[in-house]
Amino acid sequence: MGGPSSRQSSSRWRDDKGMLKPALTWAGLLLGVVALGLQFAISIPAYMANGMSLPAALVQFFSFFTILTNITITLIYLSALAGWSWLSWFRTPRTRAMMVGVMMLVMIFYHVLLRPIWQPEGLFLVCDYLLHYAAPILFALWWGMTQTHGQVDYAEAPIMLVPPVVYLAYVMARGALTNAYPYPTLNAFELGYGQVAINVVMVAIGLTILYLVTIGIDRALARRLAIS
Repeated sequence: MGGPSSRQSSSRWRDDKGMLKPALTWAGLLLGVVALGLQFAISIPAYMANGMSLPAALVQFFSFFTILTNITITLIYLSALAGWSWLSWFRTPRTRAMMVGVMMLVMIFYHVLLRPIWQPEGLFLVCDYLLHYAAPILFALWWGMTQTHGQVDYAEAPIMLVPPVVYLAYVMARGALTNAYPYPTLNAFELGYGQVAINVVMVAIGLTILYLVTIGIDRALARRLAIS
């Protein structure tokens, strides 16, 4: 049984969490809006300057996994601040835990595979760092420090793979029609479908590991708070 010191520690944690949660939530929301808005403002004109129509530029912009995942976590922050019913999916513990793993994948994938071959400058570089580093790290901190834990099970990891698989199906179908792929590792036109399949399996294994680690951390945090 916990003594007075443990009860005081738990009380201080609740007080700190109560102050920290809105601060981190607003910080995440503002980061998402600013970074996504800036990326949109500089990308669409750049695509159109390279000969794309406005509809094609919009499709290209919203075909990047980084953009879609950052929109998702921005809506998660919004769901924590607003009680709108259409945001209910973004409030579920599974969705939020899933996005921790996904955003870690976004950061690792960019740092290991894309950064060596992509040399952005100016505002493009700023957006890259905001969307690939700042946003994933802040979201992981927000989730770990402000959310209720212990509500996600390891058996849910396969279900968490469904949204990325849907995204993959869309990207590959679009690529088959247009020969345009958002990432080099998915470019079946240049690599062939066999190599792309290998790349996809490797990424899927990596994402599954990230999900399992996230769920493990979730359960560990729940146990820690239960005994504090």
